[in-house]
This record gives sequence, C-alpha cells and structure tokens, in this order.
Amino acid sequence: MTQALHAIAVPSRYRSPPRTALQRAGTGIVAFALLASVPATVPGGTPSIAAAQETTEHGRTPATGSTTQRATDGATALLVRLTPHVEKAYGAAFERPPRVVVVSRERATEIFRADLRPEIERRYPDASKAQRRTLLSLSASSSVASCLARYSFGAKAIIVVRKSFDSQREAAGFAADEAADLLLAVLAHEAVHALDDERFDLASFYANAGDAEALRARAMVVEGRAVHFGRIAAQAAGAGERARALLPGGEEPSDARAWSLRMTYEAGAHFVAGLLRRGGARLADRALTSAPATTHEVFHGARWPESPPDARPVARLRESGLTDRPLTLSELQLRARYAALHGRKTADAIFAGFRGGAQVLVDATNVTVLAFADSEAARNYVALAGEEAPTRQAGDLVMRAFGPAADTLLAKLLHTRDHDE
Repeated sequence: MTQALHAIAVPSRYRSPPRTALQRAGTGIVAFALLASVPATVPGGTPSIAAAQETTEHGRTPATGSTTQRATDGATALLVRLTPHVEKAYGAAFERPPRVVVVSRERATEIFRADLRPEIERRYPDASKAQRRTLLSLSASSSVASCLARYSFGAKAIIVVRKSFDSQREAAGFAADEAADLLLAVLAHEAVHALDDERFDLASFYANAGDAEALRARAMVVEGRAVHFGRIAAQAAGAGERARALLPGGEEPSDARAWSLRMTYEAGAHFVAGLLRRGGARLADRALTSAPATTHEVFHGARWPESPPDARPVARLRESGLTDRPLTLSELQLRARYAALHGRKTADAIFAGFRGGAQVLVDATNVTVLAFADSEAARNYVALAGEEAPTRQAGDLVMRAFGPAADTLLAKLLHTRDHDE
C-alpha cells in the first residue's frame, strides 16, 4: 500500500522506527502496507525469491511455534483460501495465483531496496550517489521494520517478515491469538494490489504520474481499491470486523502526515465505491487507465471524470507575473493539515465547497490562490484560516501569502484582479 512503497498504519501513539522523508508513514506510525509511491519502473535485478511459496527466517517451516509464528507459517494456506473471495469481490480472476513469502528481515531489505531504488533516483536526481545510497538503505530498512505485509512489484509477491508482523500486530493492539485474523485481512488488501498489478501494471501507473500531486491522487485510487475490495473479500473469508477496519493513523490521527495517510485510504475507498455505484467496474477501472490528476478529483468524485479543479487560481498566478508554472495546491494536504489543527469534521465542512487551488514560491514566500463554490464557502475558509497569514477574499477566490514578501505579492494579485475587472 500515499512516501515510498506500501504501508497500512496503526495509531500514532504506538512507537515505530523513525522514517525518512521518502516514506508514506509518518514518524510514530506503524505500517501494514501502503502503495503511496512506487518505483518509476519495475526494478531490474530484483533478488530472486525462493521457489517455495513460503519460507521462514531460517528457510524452513517448523512444525511448532508461537501463535504468531503458526499464523505466518500458514500464510500460503490463508492466501489460497482467500483468493476466490478476492476474485469475486473484484470481479476478475488472476491469470497466475498470487504468492506470499515469509522471509527474513535481511531478505526483505534486499527486495525492498530493489523496489525503492528507481523511486529514490527519480525523486532525488540532484543528490550524490552516496546520499541516494543512504536514503535507499534507510528507506528499505524502515519499510521492513514497519510493515505487516507488502506487495512487491519487483518480486511479484506479497512479502511478510515475521518479526515485523509480530511487532506491528502488538502495536496495533491485536493479541497473539488474533494474528491469523489480522493476517487474513492484510493479505486480502495486498492481494487486490497483486491483481491490480497483473491487470494494469501498477509500477508503470505510478511512473506515469506527472507530478507529486498526481502521484498522491494515484495512490488514493490504488489504496482505495485495495480497501474496498479487500474488505469485502476479507469478510467473505471470515476475517473479523476489527481486523478489516484497520486503517492508517487510528481513529484520530495526531498530525497532518498521519491524517494524510488515513485519508489516502479512506477517501480513496469512498471514491472507488462511488465509481462502482455510478458506473460499475468499467468506471472504477477507468481510474486506473485515465487516472485523476489531482486529489481534488478524488475528494469530489461524484463529478469525476468531469471534475477538474477550477482553472482560475492558475490563471491568476500567471496573469500576476509571479510565475508561468504554478503548482497544484493539494486538497489532500490541505484537508490533512486542517484536520490536524481543527478536527476532521471541520476540515470536511470547510473543503466541501473547495474547487481547487494553485501555489508558487517567490522570494521565500509561499503564495496561494484558492477557489470555492461560492463566496460564502470562501468566507467560511477565511474565518477559519485568515489569521494564520495575510489573506484576501475576492468573491469566491481567496489569496494568501506566507513569508517576508507577503504584502507585496498579495498586492500584485489584487492589482491583477482590479485590472481584470
């Protein structure tokens, strides 16, 4: 399972190893499998996985062990039992049965390094080779430590590391005798990724994202599909409600990064469910063949694919002379930030009428223009956020600037408005 490879997370009050800036799961969030960002290409030279579909830390499957060990040793049997339910929920069949492998941390680190290498190189082209090696090592080792399970594009298998699964299970508040139930739900989610990858080539799907915001939107689609179809399959296979309901960040994530993770899954699943209601599998699959370019389109999915962001914020920044290449203002990041500051209910209410935004960094000052459905929606946003930085409302548009040149740059935006009128 969006900033590096997968991770379903559990409440931030539980400890986990520190993360790098590349990773989706924020510090203090333990993972269960997220695909928020993935390799730019299917990695070459991925370490081979043992022919056996299931191995252990020592390359053999002992007959006895702890409850958790017995659960992970039985991962292949669980996946075999689960697969027909995944296919039924999804509405398509695997050409090749999905695989799950239980490997050592060292082996998983090799696999995850191969998965992550193209993404590191793509995101950090100006970093030195030594810096990229360090980022890669930190990201791979942290991914291993923090995930319950993860589908690997390079290995074409679901990877489980028993020690990591056990520590994350405990952090998520699941008892040892609930391990098999939790693993069943996790495998359902990852099996949906496997089927999506087989049908749509997810590595290429992510690699073709035009920018960071498009990557976030694609992560919401992919994770939303895995949550929606995975929960249906897990329920049919007998997984308990608590295991099926596990999502990043807990019920009330503690910071914006944790909220971003939770919303990637939760809003993504809502988007997918809406597409299925409106247009069945054909419309839902379209989100993988003609993906939304922004998270705004996912949050306002009732109008997709006829729901592009309002073009006026981009036009206003260009006409002001501040930039000819504004960046999209991410609705996912906005909602996550305001959920952390004011609560989820307030954030959802404020951005229900949001219609898109753009931003640019000039003279160490971040300048943003936001469009709303009407002047009342814009006014409600200003009432909530106007004291954070210099802010001006112009009808259903809101202009803001954070930084030392805020007043000067806002004046340029207002002058552009006056000239237009």
